[in-house]
Amino acid sequence: MSGEPSPGTGAIEPVASSRGGQADRGEADRGSRPEPGVLLATKLHVPAPRQKLISRTGLVEALSAGHDRKLTLVGAPAGWGKTTLLAEWIACEQERRRFAWVSLDLADNDPVRFWTYVVAALQEANPGIAAHSLELLGMGADPRQVVLPALLNELAGLPDQIVLLLDDYHLVTNQAIHEALAFVIGRMPPSLRLVIASRSDPPLPLARLRAGGDLLEVRTHELRFAAGEAGLLLNDALGLDLAEEDITLLCRRTEGWAAGLYLAALSLQRSPDADTFIRSFAGDNRHVVDYLSAEVLDGQPSDLRVFLLRTSVLERLSGPLCDAVLQTSASAAILERIERQNLFLVPLDSSRRWYRYHHLFGELLRSELHRTEPGLIPALHHRAAAWFGAVGSTDEAVHHLAAAADVAGAAELVAASWGPEFDRGGLFTVSGWLDLLPEQAVTGDPRLCVARAWIALDLRRLDDAGRWIGAAEARPAGRGVAGGTVGAEIAVLRALQRFKIGDLAAAADAARKAIRLDLGDSHPGRSAAYCVYGATLYWSGSPHEAWAAFSRAVQLADEVGNDAGRTYAAGYLALISAERRQPAEAERQIRRAAGNDGDAAVGEHFAAMMICLAMAKVRDQRGEVAAADEAALRAVVLSRRGGGYLELATALLTRADILHHLGDRDTARASVEEARAVLRHCRDPGLARQQLAAAEHLAGRRVSRHSARAAFGEELTSKELEVLRLLATPLSRREIGAHLYVSVNTVKTHQRALYRKLEAADRATAVDRARELRLL
Repeated sequence: MSGEPSPGTGAIEPVASSRGGQADRGEADRGSRPEPGVLLATKLHVPAPRQKLISRTGLVEALSAGHDRKLTLVGAPAGWGKTTLLAEWIACEQERRRFAWVSLDLADNDPVRFWTYVVAALQEANPGIAAHSLELLGMGADPRQVVLPALLNELAGLPDQIVLLLDDYHLVTNQAIHEALAFVIGRMPPSLRLVIASRSDPPLPLARLRAGGDLLEVRTHELRFAAGEAGLLLNDALGLDLAEEDITLLCRRTEGWAAGLYLAALSLQRSPDADTFIRSFAGDNRHVVDYLSAEVLDGQPSDLRVFLLRTSVLERLSGPLCDAVLQTSASAAILERIERQNLFLVPLDSSRRWYRYHHLFGELLRSELHRTEPGLIPALHHRAAAWFGAVGSTDEAVHHLAAAADVAGAAELVAASWGPEFDRGGLFTVSGWLDLLPEQAVTGDPRLCVARAWIALDLRRLDDAGRWIGAAEARPAGRGVAGGTVGAEIAVLRALQRFKIGDLAAAADAARKAIRLDLGDSHPGRSAAYCVYGATLYWSGSPHEAWAAFSRAVQLADEVGNDAGRTYAAGYLALISAERRQPAEAERQIRRAAGNDGDAAVGEHFAAMMICLAMAKVRDQRGEVAAADEAALRAVVLSRRGGGYLELATALLTRADILHHLGDRDTARASVEEARAVLRHCRDPGLARQQLAAAEHLAGRRVSRHSARAAFGEELTSKELEVLRLLATPLSRREIGAHLYVSVNTVKTHQRALYRKLEAADRATAVDRARELRLL
């Protein structure tokens, strides 16, 4: 599993992603079927422990003894030996558990990428597990709602414990990842334990874990070297011959900071007057770096000093990569030489083909490079970008082009590469690439505007999507991906966005135009255009014409392997059949939607929402009301994940109808209320308007004011009742405000009043109390 990118890529490949992705893409996915995503194998390798450094036996024993703690946090600033300690723990012969390791970096702020590496690491520790979870990630399924429950279920069946270690977690800043990891910790089976190494405390429920005895902490004061350990490090491991009082003074000056002691030792090896050096030495982080930067570098031979400085632009190093950047040869031998001299080089794999500089040392080198050779830096980054691009590591190539200030080159690479990455679910990765570019570089390129529009759709930012589509339309359109034109891609996007926001007339007009344009034979946008056209016909009251459009969409989706597009279109065919009371035909279309492989993963994609809705109607017609409600609820969940306003509204109204059959009028009324709020966004809702009117008639009048009283008779206002009903849904405060046409602050004001009147401390308690009082 070690090695450098191919040839010799140092990468492993997960299951290929099928067409689809996360919310608001599916039926109009773009680009051809992507190649498998490439993972860097070195990120899954435990850094090789240094042979000469001393053992931290006591700390290793403490880590091993924490097998019953859900989370172990090793928290300390840079240079305190966090990674070294964890590597020693894993290498301990007495430890029998399996370890899964992930070395995190800034690119891992994409949730799909983050969890793909986690699953891959778990598979390294225990081959054969989590295959379904990896498949779901490849489908672009939502990590929090879909992938992690499946992963936890798979891990719960393991007989032995796996320890998952996340190194450098401070580099993760995406709140969605923090929330998902907290979800995992809260539902962690005994077969899984989590270890985090970080320079700062992660935004996880540490206080609750600490109070419950589920947190083991290793902090700076535990990692600090005592005088005896410092003596072993300086004299025994690093070959110095210091007196006990000198060791004590150095230990006091550095406050036991491992990196400070190590840097001091490097200088002492070259100092003619060790006594003077020790007494003038200041050991805190800033002073160590300031004082020793020149000492460490100036003491190196000129060729080695040049190598160190010029390769500091790299986050990770290998012989071939360094050869390309320096336009030389024999870099692998130089890396081995640097490691032998203990110059802060950290091996990233057991075969020692990939390395990185210690973080502090790397910062020191880069600072000196900027001071001495600033004009060379862009060229170094360009060479690195060319090498990474040649081996398929687009992410690193983009970052190096951006670091070289090559805006045109970075923009061109992003424009050429974003489609496959996005199709694998990496929308945050693509968004990060675009963030590296100046705003005018993005707005000036219609291909990049299209990328921004897809990201906005995926994040359900429909107005933002409209603005980016407008920006793309304002620029000259050339050739796009998959053989089509950017203009044709924009037309598909415009049709999809107008349908998502419930503007049927505009969506129908845009879809008709898109159908006539050249999208290329392999572009999934052809089936997407027919999907949108069919949906506009259906919601306009023309199911016969909609049937023809969706049938064509299925055919085109099958031709290019667009699984989500086929699922979406066949789902509508099933729904039309169910509404015609043709259950056999509806079930045939449901089976058709799953494809020849009967892929269960596609059922987690929002494109399957209409399949669930058709199943709900068929089961309701057969009198299987409980099963019908289950299917309708699934349709609501999937619609929230990426459906348009009309699709979410009809799922809510269908469930309300079924709930009335079950006699649950309160929940039915809440479902109707939410559907009404959703449809307020729609300029032209078509049939949904009649569906809502019928549901409101069935639901009867709303809760009367005299019944809307809280615990001590304090009456709820009509606005508070509206907010209360929406608090019972998964909508966020911002979404509730949008539904009610009020600001987030207004929602917060009503929420505080509700909490006070219901004597509730949080949202869940307020909803539960409201149900007890029959206010919901």
